[in-house]
Amino acid sequence: MVFVWQQHNTGAIANTMITLCLGICAALAWGLHDFCVRSVSQSSGIFASLLTVLASGIVILTGVAVVSSNPAGMTALYYQLSIASGLSFAVAAVALYIAFSIGPVRLVAPIICAYPILSVGWSAATGTAVSVTQWIAVLTILIGVSGVAILSDNSQKGPDQNKAVIWATTSAAMFAATFGFGQSAVAAGDEALSMLITRTVAFSTVLTMGFVGHQQVKPTKAQLPLLIGMGGLDTLALGCVSLAGLWPHSEYATVTSSIFGMVTIILAWAFLKEPMTRAHWICVSLTFLGILSLSMMG
Repeated sequence: MVFVWQQHNTGAIANTMITLCLGICAALAWGLHDFCVRSVSQSSGIFASLLTVLASGIVILTGVAVVSSNPAGMTALYYQLSIASGLSFAVAAVALYIAFSIGPVRLVAPIICAYPILSVGWSAATGTAVSVTQWIAVLTILIGVSGVAILSDNSQKGPDQNKAVIWATTSAAMFAATFGFGQSAVAAGDEALSMLITRTVAFSTVLTMGFVGHQQVKPTKAQLPLLIGMGGLDTLALGCVSLAGLWPHSEYATVTSSIFGMVTIILAWAFLKEPMTRAHWICVSLTFLGILSLSMMG
């Protein structure tokens, strides 16, 4: 009996470690992707950069969907939810690129990563019981983000920072909608096909926005390798979180991946020399502690 229990316990630990590792891989991939957004959005233009990233992800997902998906077997609701996810994702991605192009990473990243707050707010608005610990986690996030904003240098305060906060908040709200629609679609059908539809709709929407706004939509050749790599990172991160569904406690991967903003902040501090005081680190750590707690409770 002891031997059987030890085998079972070892297997459970191994499964947990696998899902945690997949979540860490996703966090690193998304963190590096968002770090790259900071530079490419300022040099190649927001729409040109985003369209190339989306296109490279579509190419990868098309191969996966062709092999594993059955479009004829999906319901009308499945397609509607996937399309809604794509429209939300388009707005979220554009807002993310704009926010990172004008605001300090230490302020923008925690706000965008704080999208779990919105699910708590939605639950409260619809009459679902919200625990005291969830409200404490929300308060911790708000204190952390507010602290980063207050601690910003005077030279960084003003219209640009205010705009960055607005765009980052918009991105967080739309990412929450994207994941909500996407998870509902996956519950009704195939995941790879839903991801492909989401990105195809997002690409079409961003392209239309670019043309209507007379924005540059063609990237420079010098930036193409980096942008294609960013598309690969985004797809890798999504794939890691999705792959975790094959093991028990897949929610650990989702929770761990939510710290990707911390990875972005560390990279910006190390390579872009974005100043971070001890107070900044405390506020950022508070924010992500709250995000992790909220994700775990969700």
